[in-house]
Amino acid sequence: MKISLLGGTGDIAEGLVLRWSKVGHEIFIGSRSEEKAKGIASQYNQKLSERGIKSIIHGMPNAEAAKESEVIIISIPPEYAVSTLESVRNSINNQIVVSPVVPMVKRGRSFFYSPPSQGSAALEIKQVLPEGARLVSAYHNLPAKELSDIEHPLDYDVVICGDDDEAKEVVKKLTEDMRNLRVLDAGPLEISSMIEAITPLIVNLNVRYKPQHFSIKFV
Repeated sequence: MKISLLGGTGDIAEGLVLRWSKVGHEIFIGSRSEEKAKGIASQYNQKLSERGIKSIIHGMPNAEAAKESEVIIISIPPEYAVSTLESVRNSINNQIVVSPVVPMVKRGRSFFYSPPSQGSAALEIKQVLPEGARLVSAYHNLPAKELSDIEHPLDYDVVICGDDDEAKEVVKKLTEDMRNLRVLDAGPLEISSMIEAITPLIVNLNVRYKPQHFSIKFV
């Protein structure tokens, strides 16, 4: 499958790129800077090549990356997510768009969930996407460091939500391509605020109990 990661030069993007490339997906790294995107793509290809893994990872501007792909991952800081999507809107048609975006603020030493007026980052993002785009909310709580260690099994649950069952099934299969992850479908997109709101708690625990990396497992 052809997958783009807009803002694909960040921490969580690395793990997704490496793990999906490992199982044969074609990846498009998007960035505001074409030079930066190509540089990061080259680094990822080299890292996998050193492990004997053949990968197909391209670097290009965000709009081109979105246009080339079947699935678009928004790996962009919350404060830039909407403006970036507005800038690439003409490159999005009927692709599946995945939002792991979580708006947070830091007060003192702790992080707090700070949703927009729409109620969640996912609902805000839905307003700026073209009508044909199919939005799924997912990947909010995966620890970036462990995600990028592709030999490390990820024994976590990934909670997803969305209004398009076919799109959720595609995201489920992509998630299961990353070893040991279990997908739980929480329902419609309006549930996203509940999933997003867990993330600051996990971040706070990770800060307090370094070097542990917490995530979610429902038992």
